[in-house]
Amino acid sequence: MKRSSLAWYVAVACLGGSLCIGPVVQADSPTTVNASSITPTTVTTQDEQAALKQKQQYQADTETMGLLWMRTSAEYRALAYQGYNVALNIVKMAVADPSHQRKPLAIVLDADETVVDNTRLMGESIANGNGRFDAPWWRAAVHKGESRAMPGAVEFLNEVHKQGVEIFYVSNRYAPVNYDATVQNFKELGFPSVDKDHVLLFEKDSDKQPRFDMIAKKYAIVLFMGDNAGDFPIGTKGKTLAERNDIIDAHKEDFGTTFVVFPNPTYGSWVSALAKDYQNLSPEEQKQVNNQYLQQ
Repeated sequence: MKRSSLAWYVAVACLGGSLCIGPVVQADSPTTVNASSITPTTVTTQDEQAALKQKQQYQADTETMGLLWMRTSAEYRALAYQGYNVALNIVKMAVADPSHQRKPLAIVLDADETVVDNTRLMGESIANGNGRFDAPWWRAAVHKGESRAMPGAVEFLNEVHKQGVEIFYVSNRYAPVNYDATVQNFKELGFPSVDKDHVLLFEKDSDKQPRFDMIAKKYAIVLFMGDNAGDFPIGTKGKTLAERNDIIDAHKEDFGTTFVVFPNPTYGSWVSALAKDYQNLSPEEQKQVNNQYLQQ
C-alpha cells in the first residue's frame, strides 16, 4: 500500500472513531479513583499541539521502565518460554483426550505481545518522546511489517500445527490497513496457518467475542492466549477496573488450564480502566490518578 493510501485510511479511521490496538477502549470510572470530575479545557490549536507533545513525553517517561523490562530482562524471556510450554502441554493433553474428537481442535491467540514482539518499535517511539500508543500509531507501526517473533513463538506454533490443531490469530490490528502487511510479516517469521481463514483482524467491532463465537461453531477451542483480558472470552470489554478484577477472580481456575496470559506492562485495556477518559487526561491529572493507586 502506498504511503498516501495508509495516511488516508488512518485519517478515516480516526474521524470515524474506530479503535485498534492499544489502550484506547475507554472504561467507566473505577469506584476507588474519582476522575470523572475532571473537565477537559478547551484550548487553541497551538495549545493543543503543545499539550499533546507534553502528554506524549509524559507517557514516554512513565512507560520507559516497563518497556526496558520487556526489551532486556531474562525474566521476560523466561515468562514467554513458560507460557508456550504450558500452552503446548494443554494442546497435547487435548489431542490425547477422546472427548474432544467430536469437533476438530483449535487454539485462539492474540498476535501483538503474544506471539509477535513490537517492543523495538515502541522503544524507538519512546526514545523520540512519544509514549502515546493510540490507534493511528499502531496502524502505522504494524504496517511497516517489522514485528519480530517472541522467544519460543515460532517453535510453539509449528509444533501445534504438527499436532493437527488449527491456529487462529484473532487480533485487533485494523484489517483495512494492516491485513496484507500482517500476513506477509507472519509468513516471513515462519508462522503456520497464515491466511484469510486464520488471520482474523478487527474490521467493524473491536470486541473479539463475535470472532470467538464464529470459530467455536466449527471447532473445539482448547486454548486462548493473549496479553490483555479482552483476548479471552470472559466479557471484560468496557468494564471498570474493579469489575475486570472480579471477572478474573471468577475465572481463576481457567488460567494455566484453558487460558495462558503473557505479561505486558506497557499498554492494554488495563490502562484505560484506571479512570474514565484516562488517555485524554493531562499529565498532571494522570499523575494524580496514578498516585492514588500507588498509595492505596
